[in-house]
Amino acid sequence: MLSSLFNANNPFWRTFARVMDLFGLSLCWLFCSIPLVTLGASTTALYDAVYHGVRLGESGDYVRFWNTFRAELKTSLLVTLPFLVLVVVYLLVFRVTYAMAAAGNQAAGVLVYAYQLLSCVPLAVWLFACAILSRFTFTPMALVRTACRLVFAHLPSAIVVTAVVLLVRSVILWWPISVILLPALAAYTVSFFLERIFAPFLKQNGEE
Repeated sequence: MLSSLFNANNPFWRTFARVMDLFGLSLCWLFCSIPLVTLGASTTALYDAVYHGVRLGESGDYVRFWNTFRAELKTSLLVTLPFLVLVVVYLLVFRVTYAMAAAGNQAAGVLVYAYQLLSCVPLAVWLFACAILSRFTFTPMALVRTACRLVFAHLPSAIVVTAVVLLVRSVILWWPISVILLPALAAYTVSFFLERIFAPFLKQNGEE
């Protein structure tokens, strides 16, 4: 009985190990995301390591994280930099519009909600691009085009993926310590939606 309890293949210990991997990979993601410009590479590496290491139970998830981070750094930089520029522009416009709405401008009040809704589109494209880059090889422009096509072709899944990430962001802002778990947990959750989208293309490439 005791031997089975402390057996590494015991379901309890396997689950415990995967939960600890979620913590560890979240910390790797946080560390690698600090420069901001590397956010795309760290998110790509996180998704890859979580999918293979935590969801599929493959070994070497930390090695996989760092290998993917280094391998996809250049491509992800070229995709993430324009996205960060869009974020800055959005924040500037939103700040002005919000101030106008607070002053009683009804049109500006409508625009505040419109800007928030529209901002979800580039976010969804960027999230899809990170996940795609973890599974396929693309040039930066081809990656963005593919991500755009998949977002609009699978809009319900794109909405769910974006909603999960926005929810995680809100929880982290409200409870910062949760950043040591929620990024990897979010990657694990959205993988169930994204991998269904990727499956036909992986079969064409002879992958599982």
